[in-house]
Amino acid sequence: MQYILVNSEGLLNSLERAEIISRELYNITRPVFLQTPEEANATLFYWFTHPDRPTDAALLVDTNHIIQVHPSCTLEKLIAVFPELTIEERFALSGVIHQTNAFPFGLILPDTVTVRDLQYMIDNGWIIPEEE
Repeated sequence: MQYILVNSEGLLNSLERAEIISRELYNITRPVFLQTPEEANATLFYWFTHPDRPTDAALLVDTNHIIQVHPSCTLEKLIAVFPELTIEERFALSGVIHQTNAFPFGLILPDTVTVRDLQYMIDNGWIIPEEE
């Protein structure tokens, strides 16, 4: 298991950003216009909040997960939740996604993102281990 802590950015708190990121990653494979009503809230990765800070969120991810790219996908909302990306990084991200049929999730992670392991999440109070 791998985790990404999602920081607040601009007017969006961590939880809001996590929801948008995971939803927009799902939309790369299944653009909104193709989705059934049951997919209205579908996301690619599970997100959860810190037990003591309900607006701080983390994504449970697999950096090796292959994301299939639909040729009609749009990236505006996904890119918009990463204002820290430079113009060059935004173009590179868009290029990577639109020039392939599939890519591993880890390929598009910005340099500002640190992938954490389970022990880090336990040590920092994100996950409380079950007692045996």
